[in-house]
Amino acid sequence: MKQVIFLVMLITLTLQTQLSSKIDVVMAHMDKMTIKNEFSKQLAGLIELKMLQSSYVEEVLKEIKTIRDQLIADQTIEDQEFAKKIGQLNVEIEILEIQTEKLAKELQRLNQQIADLNEDISKLIGTQQSQEKQLSTLNSKEEDIRNQYKLEIETISQRTTNNIKSIDGLNEMIAKLQQAVFAEQSKTTVLSQQHTKQYVDQLANSLGPNHPITALVSVTTKFDVPTVTRIIQLLENIRDQRIQENAGANDYVVKVTQSYEVTLKEVTEVRERLSADYSRTLITLKRRNEENTLSTKTRNQIQKDLPIALDLLQQYRNEREIVQSNYNLRSSKRENEVKIITQAYTIVAQQVKV
Repeated sequence: MKQVIFLVMLITLTLQTQLSSKIDVVMAHMDKMTIKNEFSKQLAGLIELKMLQSSYVEEVLKEIKTIRDQLIADQTIEDQEFAKKIGQLNVEIEILEIQTEKLAKELQRLNQQIADLNEDISKLIGTQQSQEKQLSTLNSKEEDIRNQYKLEIETISQRTTNNIKSIDGLNEMIAKLQQAVFAEQSKTTVLSQQHTKQYVDQLANSLGPNHPITALVSVTTKFDVPTVTRIIQLLENIRDQRIQENAGANDYVVKVTQSYEVTLKEVTEVRERLSADYSRTLITLKRRNEENTLSTKTRNQIQKDLPIALDLLQQYRNEREIVQSNYNLRSSKRENEVKIITQAYTIVAQQVKV
């Protein structure tokens, strides 16, 4: 019995000695690994502990493989999560880039449109003021034409009336002078001083006090038949001239009226065309002002929205950089850890063959 126990103890001691030797070899190789960091130190400690706890190196290898498989699985999961996250960020960034570019172009277009509208409005205001001045001038001209025509017609009418009165007075005077001549053919003086005074007053009323005939009669001292006959002829000539003047008055009125109507029609047509142009100017000016108000309102909104969109775009870009950087760091760290475990696995596996 003692021999059996001794044999068992001997075998156990032998196994422990062999295991201790293997641990020393593994630790020595791991100390010489190319990648050495905190993880490699922790792994070495873990392998040493596992090898002390287990008599079988295969069990330790299984533990190492499990750790490596878990790291690879973790990396696969992170790759998927990273691809999903980075994909979402890229979509958001692309949408915002399109939106901001569109807003920037729209802002540029609106600035140009507003500048063009302001220029159009300025020109239209100048056109409006010019047309208002022209319309005012045309209205004044039309009023002047009407007043001038009215005055001329009134003047012709007054002249015709005066001529009629003058003709009646002259006819009466001529008739009396003729009667006096016929009645006084045998006398040397046909008109008395009293009659002369009456005729001078009649002439002054009919012809006016400054008329040459009135002046002639007023200074005439001898009123014999030849003198009176000559005065009658002069009076008849004046009467006939005024009759002829009145006869042509109607034709003159027609001519003046026709000229007035033609001129008034021309002015009216010009005013109507200008009024139509003025109305179009007002409508266009109103439309341009409305367009300018709407464009300015839209531009103001874009000027508020664009900085917000650009700020949000930068936030997404920053987040993408952080996600990418963190992913790269973790992936690189995990890749090194997988390399370290793979090397450790190889080192430990070599002891199975010993």
